[in-house]
Amino acid sequence: MTTTVSSRRQHTRDRLIDAATGLFAEKSIEGASVEEISERAGFTRGAFYSNFDSKEELCLEIVRQRGEQLLETTRRALAVIPDSPVNAQWLEEIIAKVITVLDVGFTFDDNWVLVRQELRLYAFRNPTFRPALIEVEQDANNLASEALAAALARHGASLRIPLDQLMVTLDAFCERTRVDSILNGDSDAGHSWRDGLERIVRALVVLPADEDRASAEPV
Repeated sequence: MTTTVSSRRQHTRDRLIDAATGLFAEKSIEGASVEEISERAGFTRGAFYSNFDSKEELCLEIVRQRGEQLLETTRRALAVIPDSPVNAQWLEEIIAKVITVLDVGFTFDDNWVLVRQELRLYAFRNPTFRPALIEVEQDANNLASEALAAALARHGASLRIPLDQLMVTLDAFCERTRVDSILNGDSDAGHSWRDGLERIVRALVVLPADEDRASAEPV
């Protein structure tokens, strides 16, 4: 019986979170009221407060859930990187696999792109909310950074810029591309996003063969 109640409660919370995410994208976090969130989810105001103490607590739950999804998506993307050394052709295949995993993940859902921006603004304006958002983003970034650093070392590859700058570059490119596509109503933005991301990675990853070839060229 407890499991059934718990399941129903989680279902209610999930519906409230889905409703809030949509409204936050449409109206901003501060512009969406508890009443509107409850109504869109098909519940009363009382149902909201039986699950969340405040709108800020709901925002924290959104961050927690998305953080778990982001970590899982990152793990799946990194799992396709082989342990054995790679050559240029294999690198192309690895990049394609990683991007495919990311592309089908939640990360580039239009609503989430907008809500992520809203959560950052909300964190800026509400210092008590800031640590939770920072922790989630840092956890995912650290996981990806550590795994990529290990993979680069394993294959004897290097980067043309520091790894932390690469992570910022990729994140900024993806976010800017998605925001632009939303503003422009571009339904085919996924193609340009993938092409651009592939070019950035190829340009910044240096394989051992590339280094040997560069050192052999006359100055």
